[in-house]
Amino acid sequence: MSIHYETLIDSINVGIITVDANLTIHYINKWVAVHSNIQPDEAQGQNLLSVFDIPEEKLKSLKRHIKAALTLHSPSFFTADANGYLLAMQHSMTIKSAFEFMQQDVTIVPYDLEQKIVTMLIYDQTTLMEEKSKCNKESAELARAVKIANATIRKLETARNKLVKQQDMIYKQAHYDHLTSLANRTLLHQRLQLLIESNLASGKKFGVLFLDLDNFKEINDSLGHDIGDMILINVAKTLLLATRKTDTVARFGGDEFIILVDDIESEEVLRHIASKLVTNLQQPIRVHHMDIGVTTSIGISLFPDHGKDFNQLIKSADVALYEAKSAGRNTYKVFAPSKL
Repeated sequence: MSIHYETLIDSINVGIITVDANLTIHYINKWVAVHSNIQPDEAQGQNLLSVFDIPEEKLKSLKRHIKAALTLHSPSFFTADANGYLLAMQHSMTIKSAFEFMQQDVTIVPYDLEQKIVTMLIYDQTTLMEEKSKCNKESAELARAVKIANATIRKLETARNKLVKQQDMIYKQAHYDHLTSLANRTLLHQRLQLLIESNLASGKKFGVLFLDLDNFKEINDSLGHDIGDMILINVAKTLLLATRKTDTVARFGGDEFIILVDDIESEEVLRHIASKLVTNLQQPIRVHHMDIGVTTSIGISLFPDHGKDFNQLIKSADVALYEAKSAGRNTYKVFAPSKL
């Protein structure tokens, strides 16, 4: 809050107390401090009832007004006559001498709905009409200041939310394939490097499955790229459903996919996964009332047996993929070091 508004708050003839639904004091202004003989720092964190003696009946009423302000998201007004003020202030003019009928008005304004905090504006209406008019003017200025502050906060929150969304969008564009929403080469490289570092330390194994759709170029040429894109999207969904959430499924490019399978005990686990994928991808894909048959060939490499860095593991899996293609497609092969 700027110096102007701090000075304004401390100079107006209006008490300001910020409390939560449990009546814990979060803030009092100078007016309240002077008329209750308590320092602002001492009041913070105390319960309202430890500072003011509030009768049980008025306490219940106060709690109802606080609840109403938070529920309705609008100010609630509390009026107490001279025979029983809500908050009896010391050294104030709440003495029945100037008027026959006097009152203390309390306006309860919602401040933070999430934290259930309200601001109590206390008007001690025992002064002359000129003073009352001055207080009303100052309270209006305060209300405008609060409105401006709240508007600024909302603008900052909106700007922050936009920034977060932009950052998320930029991250997704840089790390995920725009067509299938799978990890792209960049994210694949990052995750494979993390697996290498982690498994070098632990001595565990992980596998790389290199998939390529069989005769996909002919499908694109005969049916068009739109149909081809829909097939790629369907294949991506199939791969995700057939793997664990801890595995990484990436589109390596075109009709090529790579799957990182972490924490495996033996090569047989990778063979089992590859066999399941070959079987699942044999199922016809329904596109525009057409059942299109797609098969895949898979090459497998194992860390650290077939490579200890990104390029070597991908190269080994690619060599095994070539062997699967040469064997008639629609099958899988595990890398054999003698093939290099």
